[in-house]
Amino acid sequence: MLPGRPAASNAEFLMSNEYAFYEYQAKITNAGHAENEGESVHCLIKIRGTDQQSRPRSGVELEQQAGDNVLFALNPGPHRKISHSKIREVSEETFLNAGTPQAHHQVGDCEIRCY
Repeated sequence: MLPGRPAASNAEFLMSNEYAFYEYQAKITNAGHAENEGESVHCLIKIRGTDQQSRPRSGVELEQQAGDNVLFALNPGPHRKISHSKIREVSEETFLNAGTPQAHHQVGDCEIRCY
């Protein structure tokens, strides 16, 4: 039991922290073109917050893995590049209320929704 939490809400707290949620934004441009030109990318990411031994993963590790998974899913190819990328943590509510994605990717236990 976590200090200051009744046993019933303790389970709810642990369940809600099983996943971390991120927002990823970037531009995909053709190699040789100006970096401010290109296709905007906006994704929301849901990633498991624990490792295979159920130990919590650090925020830095989760953020890095989420960004890597987006790059893997988008796979811009040899003649395109990603620029102006940024990633930030968001709430589960933001993830759930974002609407219907244009594309959906699953990389391991990481869910990526592109809008």
